[in-house]
Amino acid sequence: MTPEPSPQDLELLAQQLSVSRDYRVLRRLQPLDFSASRPATGPLKRALLLDVETTGLSYASDSIIELGMILFTYDASTGHVVQVLAAESWLQDPGRPIPEHIAKLTGITDDDVRGQQIDEQRVRELSKDVGLIIAHNAAFDRPFVDRRFPALSEIHWGCSMNDVPWESMNMPSRKLEFLLYTHAQAFLDTHHRALDDCRATLHILTTPFADTSLPMQHLRVSAGKPRVRVSAVRSHFDTKDALRQRGYSWSGDNGKPPKTWCKEIFQTDLQAELEWMQEQVYGTHPGQATHEVVNLRKRYSAS
Repeated sequence: MTPEPSPQDLELLAQQLSVSRDYRVLRRLQPLDFSASRPATGPLKRALLLDVETTGLSYASDSIIELGMILFTYDASTGHVVQVLAAESWLQDPGRPIPEHIAKLTGITDDDVRGQQIDEQRVRELSKDVGLIIAHNAAFDRPFVDRRFPALSEIHWGCSMNDVPWESMNMPSRKLEFLLYTHAQAFLDTHHRALDDCRATLHILTTPFADTSLPMQHLRVSAGKPRVRVSAVRSHFDTKDALRQRGYSWSGDNGKPPKTWCKEIFQTDLQAELEWMQEQVYGTHPGQATHEVVNLRKRYSAS
């Protein structure tokens, strides 16, 4: 039997492969060590990174079955993470069987959650003095969290999927696994568990781009920048493809306004967007786009 290579031998092989254009080396994701991080040069801020696993997609009818959180401090001037203060997770009994496809996705079973509860006092402790909550796809996580923990609803939220310019940095997909592979050269071989996804998100946010800027700094700036929501009210059906290609989303029956193509943009881009809308969407058709200021504290919420 061939002896198993030592960790030192494997690392040497990985380094040799990584210099070749024919290979790409991925390393198993490990909790990041910030003990040797550079000291902060700007204001020190607290952020809470979280992820939820749930029984389904509807915050109104489904329930959280796991909550993961990482509390950390970061340099507001650079986005560098200075210290991880806590990394915790809890299971929650939803009071009903976990759907089979959710159990396969997460690895969480009915036996795992039976009688389990999230420590609400600890959640409040971790969120104290936090200025920013981060999730990957915050539009999914936030409505569940707001419903379960109303005290967190007044904290600003940022999204590591939508508030970082991944596409302009040559990342064609914003899925967490893809970003972990391509941007951070790491992988997870576990099920979708909340704390593991938090660690993966922190890893991609602290891995610099080629221009040395950090995704965390892009997210921080984007999350605090004034925005408006533009709505293509009464747009003609023939313009739907142009609107979709430009990043507009259909609001549906319960949207605000309902059954309308809408898009959230920076306030500084409003005039250019309205000019594009008039030229490409309305033209000779009657109608005019509307816009409203976005309440930054309510971004990604269901309200």
